[in-house]
Amino acid sequence: MMTTKKPANFITDTCDVQWAFLHKPDNKFGDPGNHNITVIVDDVLKQKIDSLKSEFSATKINGMRTTDDGTVLLKCKSSSYTKKGTPAFPCHDANANPTEAIAFGGDKVKLKITPMVINRDGSMSFFLSGVQIIDKKPYEGGSNGFEKTEGFDGSDYKAPESSSEESTPEVAEKVTEISGDGLPF
Repeated sequence: MMTTKKPANFITDTCDVQWAFLHKPDNKFGDPGNHNITVIVDDVLKQKIDSLKSEFSATKINGMRTTDDGTVLLKCKSSSYTKKGTPAFPCHDANANPTEAIAFGGDKVKLKITPMVINRDGSMSFFLSGVQIIDKKPYEGGSNGFEKTEGFDGSDYKAPESSSEESTPEVAEKVTEISGDGLPF
């Protein structure tokens, strides 16, 4: 099923990460799953992909799509490390040294990808062989859309322990007072 033609691996220019699932295997469609990354395709990468598609007479490019706003995205996957039981896909830093850091959306990366032409339908897929993180956005546990402002600092706040009727008799009295026939429900 896999490949009739395997063009040489290549390394992309710096790409913007749209989405990445490199921190653990994506097993939405079963185990062992895969690691994957989706990058925004710029003009240079688009030309390289179009050239490979033409050179190897591929019928289509798997994992490539255009969003509603016209942005072209390419998703590359790898199951090599998930089959070995490696939880996170190994990445490299800008100095080409291995790093514990993982690429996430908004980061800038270079990808080492392996193009393959698939036997069954003549389509071309791009498999993830390596990730080099060029620019890493600070990760703060996910973006919530808020910016820091003056006011309540909940970093040391402790939630009240759950209470029962015995510890708060005034609540039980109020509930008894309003549970008469005059309630609208």
